[in-house]
Amino acid sequence: MAMRIERAAVPAVVVLALGLAGCGSPTADEDASGSGDAEGSVESLDGVYAELEGLDGQERLDRLQELAAEEDAEVTWYTTTPLEDSEPMVDAFAEEYGIDVELFRASSSDLLQRLLQEADAGRSDADLVTNNGEELHALDSEGLLAPLETPLRDDIADKARFDTWLGIYLNVAAAAWNTDGLDESEYPTTWEEVLTDHPDSFALEAKAWDWFATLVQEYFVAEKGMTAKEAIDLFLEAAPGAAVVDGNTGIAELMAAGQYDLVTPTYKNHVSVLADDGAPVAWEPPVEPLILTVNGTGIHSGTDAPATSLLFTEYLLTGGQEILADVYRVPANTEYGGLPEEYETITVDVDRSVRLRPRWEQLYDEIIRESGSEIIEPD
Repeated sequence: MAMRIERAAVPAVVVLALGLAGCGSPTADEDASGSGDAEGSVESLDGVYAELEGLDGQERLDRLQELAAEEDAEVTWYTTTPLEDSEPMVDAFAEEYGIDVELFRASSSDLLQRLLQEADAGRSDADLVTNNGEELHALDSEGLLAPLETPLRDDIADKARFDTWLGIYLNVAAAAWNTDGLDESEYPTTWEEVLTDHPDSFALEAKAWDWFATLVQEYFVAEKGMTAKEAIDLFLEAAPGAAVVDGNTGIAELMAAGQYDLVTPTYKNHVSVLADDGAPVAWEPPVEPLILTVNGTGIHSGTDAPATSLLFTEYLLTGGQEILADVYRVPANTEYGGLPEEYETITVDVDRSVRLRPRWEQLYDEIIRESGSEIIEPD
């Protein structure tokens, strides 16, 4: 079983480090909390929606709280959001509503596999799930996400709205650099410069196929008029000798430590946090367009606590947005801010990305192999 760690300072939160080995037979506690019958639970969520129909504003919130109180249940949240960002949201929700949240955190692929293995075993331990768009699409296709009805839908960024899940934040994939390693005159200003005029101390993120695919299709081809082959060749020519790092956090931290002068892509929130801590790093002025990927949340179709799950989901889309903005993440709810309007962005099309993923993953793997470098996996 995975190791269970309870934070004594905040009894509302139980954090589990998810490993695939944790998908064996459930413990007695898991038997008590697992929901089992997905079909009945979806009907229960439909019942919650029926109770809320015709209500809005505070009246609707009050009724939703009443329904959650009648359930008298904690919810289990499976998420890829790092603990330093997800725990404050859990704590704030518990303080505001007096409801405990059990928090499971894992990588996007591990979380997906955990949920699929639970489904195969006839279990549904999660009440709601936060993951990348492609993984949520996969869960939806397996019937593991329930229809999500909320008046907050209209406030969410256009490309982060789906029938069974909504975006909670947008990952901003950017080029970033060490300001001690590069003079200001050497900061890249275009993606062409990043790929063709980069310093020797240069690193690529190992799994950024969606960033790569979007840049090729939506920028180099659609905006610059290149052929796909010409655009892909830019990446192939940039790769030889580049370091390769697995993980957006790790690649930013290694850059901050002086290992690399220029990295791409990493998430701008990691760079901003490091800069706040005094590291000599920057991503602005940005190399445009910035590529945005969606991280979203949906309610598991097997939840036994539909009202409580909906209440927490709507908290993530409101109060949680303020917490995310404070750590430099871009809220998906447009009422809570975002990037400066003058910045050019392209949001990854989740449906298209899922459809074309095998081809673009293969192409990006070829670029990574062209580097000739072993993939570095930071602790």
